[in-house]
Amino acid sequence: MPTTLPPADQLHVLRHGVGVVQPERAFVVVEGAAAEGFLQNLLSQELRGMAVGAARSALLLTPKARVIADPRVTRAADDRFLLDLDPVGADALLRGLVRYRLGAKVTIEASAGWALVSLIGPECGSIGAEGLVVEATLGDLPRRDVIVRASDASAVVAGAVAAGAVEVAPLAVEALRVDVGEVRLGADVDERWMPAEVGIVERTVSFDKGCFIGQEPVTRLHRRGHANRGPRRLHLDGPVAAGEMLLLGEREVGVITSVAGPPWLDQYVAIGIVRVDVADDAELSAGTAIARSAS
Repeated sequence: MPTTLPPADQLHVLRHGVGVVQPERAFVVVEGAAAEGFLQNLLSQELRGMAVGAARSALLLTPKARVIADPRVTRAADDRFLLDLDPVGADALLRGLVRYRLGAKVTIEASAGWALVSLIGPECGSIGAEGLVVEATLGDLPRRDVIVRASDASAVVAGAVAAGAVEVAPLAVEALRVDVGEVRLGADVDERWMPAEVGIVERTVSFDKGCFIGQEPVTRLHRRGHANRGPRRLHLDGPVAAGEMLLLGEREVGVITSVAGPPWLDQYVAIGIVRVDVADDAELSAGTAIARSAS
């Protein structure tokens, strides 16, 4: 049954207890004796030697290192990997993997047979769940993502609620995501940006592995020390649409990529991709609103 808690109470649960939610998530299955080597050669993360049940965040990039997709790669068996990501990137990921398959002895298919159940909050470790459990975070909050067969997802949610979790709406998690400044594919992350420009290099790129698509420009930018722009949490004094340009005086210095506000939050907050030479205390304009960096 969908939650009837008011928005503010749902956010309180996530911040101080444990919420359970079934977010929209797409899955691509890569299977076969050559699956590990195939993904190792394409994706940005070191994937060799992962134990069954282990998961790592990775990127599929263009040759110019623009972000196509940001799958989390979970080893489900010795010869099977589950790649899960925001549905907005699923088709591009599937096309990219199939394009580079060539003679590799792997099967690649989108699958509706898997689902994700997320336990979020400081008490999430107290809730047990059957499935592939991936430890993660949402900002500073612990998060346990449970990968299960789609047919079992409702039962896993019900079991978590019976064990003390509170069901929350996906919109509650989205508002919290923006509030903590965590970027998301399809909103803050897309082919406009290189990984360093959206702050995802540390968790998605290995500079010690062999070649992968887009490696050279990613490495050049890494050696330079910093990108010219990066994600920034912003407070707004009014509503703003995603896509609104950020101006410092008459100079364009960034763009709003995600926005959240009432009834979920007490004020409007946003994520913007902003030039790094803009001072933290600068007052920016975004449409009719004023934007200031959040502390």
